[in-house]
Amino acid sequence: MSNQLMTVYMDFLPNQPKNDKSREEIATLLKGRFEQRLPGAVDRNWELPPIMLMKPSDEYLGLLLEAHELFVAGYFYSCVAMCGIVGERLVKDMLRASVMIRRDGKAEQPTDEVFDQLEYVDSKGIIQFLKKADILGEEAASAAKELSELRNKYAHARGKDPSADAIKAIKILHVLVEGTVSVFKDFEIRDGKFVLKAAPPNNNP
Repeated sequence: MSNQLMTVYMDFLPNQPKNDKSREEIATLLKGRFEQRLPGAVDRNWELPPIMLMKPSDEYLGLLLEAHELFVAGYFYSCVAMCGIVGERLVKDMLRASVMIRRDGKAEQPTDEVFDQLEYVDSKGIIQFLKKADILGEEAASAAKELSELRNKYAHARGKDPSADAIKAIKILHVLVEGTVSVFKDFEIRDGKFVLKAAPPNNNP
């Protein structure tokens, strides 16, 4: 039997007895950990873009806030993954809201059970479909594609710079949000004012 020394990590905190004394001790420990991370968390908060979503978008708001909170807390791998999740949800929901099926001379929206099959479809194909159909704008489509690629890199443990890529993922996600569910999606800044975007020209005869 080898006598080689090794370094191990053991965490027995979850094994503490469930009583008031342990509760106080664990609370003190967790408070100390939080306070150690607090200065970095404050600085990271200033790196975040603002959030402006139109109603009803409570689901997206919750997901977006979670991505922000992961970044602020310093959980960068999880942040990149969460941003990818939010981006994929936005893209697939855009398809759900836009697709109709013609059957027997009538157009109808597919059921949720039918749309759920999209969960097995690669998001890049959906992004291209929405882009070609002029449902997703050029900038938003590029952001969705870039975010998907970044998320896949971290999902397969190939990320090299988690801190930088986490804030990058958030900023890319916000570009996608601006082109889909942002409160200012249909507006642009002109002469220092928010004005409704001009409708694209109708080239149909």
